[in-house]
Amino acid sequence: MVKMKKLTLIIVLLCQLLTVGCTKQPINSEVEGFWMLKSFVTLSDGKTHQCERLYYSITRMVTEVAEKEGELGLTACVARTGYNEDQSQLLLTDFKVRRSTSDSKKDATIEDLNPYGINNQELTVFDIIYCNGKVMTLQSDYARLELERF
Repeated sequence: MVKMKKLTLIIVLLCQLLTVGCTKQPINSEVEGFWMLKSFVTLSDGKTHQCERLYYSITRMVTEVAEKEGELGLTACVARTGYNEDQSQLLLTDFKVRRSTSDSKKDATIEDLNPYGINNQELTVFDIIYCNGKVMTLQSDYARLELERF
């Protein structure tokens, strides 16, 4: 009986050790990370928009777009992050104003999102045109973004 209790205790401890070491890994480690938005081209008019201090923080669950120490006073926004089945598209859904900049969970407006090359609060689908972990090109139906790993 004592041997059975010891064996059970050892199995329980091993299971706990195995689960402690588990962390949520990125779904796409080349895409996920901290990116500086260098520029974007709006597809409707071909106009290039140069960007300063605009960042995308892409994680497996949440993406944040924000201006860091910039002079424009842009609203920081967060969205849910997802991918299509073959991970060739980055899906950003349900953009909200970031909580630290607002007391409520209010939806981000198109005006909040446009400076980041985004034109849809509910769902933005970016084709991952190119990504090598250092530079990335994303394209939606609204704009083509050029990002650099920060």
